[in-house]
Amino acid sequence: MAPLILAYDAECSLCRRWVARIEARDREGLIVPFPLQDPNLVQVAPELAGRALDQAVHGLDAATREVWCGAEVLPAVLRRLPGWRWLAPLVHLPGIRGLAAFFYRRVAASRSGCQIRRGGLR
Repeated sequence: MAPLILAYDAECSLCRRWVARIEARDREGLIVPFPLQDPNLVQVAPELAGRALDQAVHGLDAATREVWCGAEVLPAVLRRLPGWRWLAPLVHLPGIRGLAAFFYRRVAASRSGCQIRRGGLR
């Protein structure tokens, strides 16, 4: 399985905690966390250029170059974590995607310095 580049907000304590949890479980090194503040991010992942990286976590499959945003990253992360892979297909069950997106928006809105406004997080 190809690595997943995970672009996250390194200035957000909640984001840093989740990345630390993911790193602790990623024994195979398949998830590469990359702070969105790093100027090299767009060189490593040009597909992320022009996206609202400050509004949601983004994932990029290093092989297919497919990009996911927000709660849509969850299955890609789970597929790469030993002991958690079995959960990835469950995210695609009816209703689960919408529920995951709802909870993602709620959690993302509680991040330090973020507010929900029309059109997304700011």
